[in-house]
Amino acid sequence: MRASDQLVPALATGTLAVLAVLPWGLPADGRFVLPFLPVVAIHYWSSRHPERLSAAVPFVAGLVVDVLSNGPLGYWPLIYLVSYMLGVEAHRFPVSGPAARWAQFTGVLLALVIAAWCVASLYHFAISDWRPFAWAFWVTALSYPAIAFVLRALDPAPVRPANDRLVRGV
Repeated sequence: MRASDQLVPALATGTLAVLAVLPWGLPADGRFVLPFLPVVAIHYWSSRHPERLSAAVPFVAGLVVDVLSNGPLGYWPLIYLVSYMLGVEAHRFPVSGPAARWAQFTGVLLALVIAAWCVASLYHFAISDWRPFAWAFWVTALSYPAIAFVLRALDPAPVRPANDRLVRGV
């Protein structure tokens, strides 16, 4: 495997992580959406080419988000690693077509947002407000097609399903 095969996913994920912490002038609920945007890149690469995205990339991206946003250290690395693991598991269930990939991502994102809400509630020792998480879910789910379109342009390799027999119907 060439170095560029792993560099492109790392740079794409890192770029979205840095964009997530830039001061965009959004209200508090809107700012909470931004750290979920790297989840799109993490899912894209881990569900299509898990060999091209090391688990270290989501971890470091999460640390970048935590440090630059002054958040609790370890929250976003945990969320991004869970996203990575869910993406690798999604790779085992090949889907074809943009709508099916979007549906798969939306299911993974729902599980991830619920996990993020649970972790935040545990961190604060109180039930966290669910509305910022719901807003983050919808905005991230709706932004998936645009971000995935850009990532697809950066992805020179075709999707290789985990099990060709499932795709061919054998």
